[in-house]
Amino acid sequence: MNKPVTPRRINPPHYFLTAIVAMLLLAQLPGAAMVPPPWHYAGVIVVLAGVLIALAASQQFARAGTNIVPLTPSSALVTTGAFARARNPMYLGMVLALGGIALLLNEPWPWLVPVAFVALLYFRFIRHEEALMTQTFGDAYLQYKARVRRWLYDLFQLN
Repeated sequence: MNKPVTPRRINPPHYFLTAIVAMLLLAQLPGAAMVPPPWHYAGVIVVLAGVLIALAASQQFARAGTNIVPLTPSSALVTTGAFARARNPMYLGMVLALGGIALLLNEPWPWLVPVAFVALLYFRFIRHEEALMTQTFGDAYLQYKARVRRWLYDLFQLN
């Protein structure tokens, strides 16, 4: 008898790609341009910045030899590089990239997606990851958490 196949967990990159599709669909709804052309092309810079931040942070995890999969135990507490500025630089990079895409699309409706994505990240991943990090690394993580903000600035002051 074959072993049942366990469905793959849906992780932030999957939600990120889904968010991009949702933004492209929402851009088809009627709405006024948000930024006068050609200024909306500045979104390219924002997208690139977000991608670079996320990639740099994921490379730091790889160099530290710790698990990148959300909600799984980590073997190292990474606090340098991008992680010295934001506790969740991979998520921050994704949010910046979505903001850049919204700017490029230059319509009002796609801006709803990055806001929803931030809420999804917090409620689905971040609060659980932070509990796991506290359990795994104890005082070292709590000290790190006290000195480094989640998103450069905690949007909702949720600790």
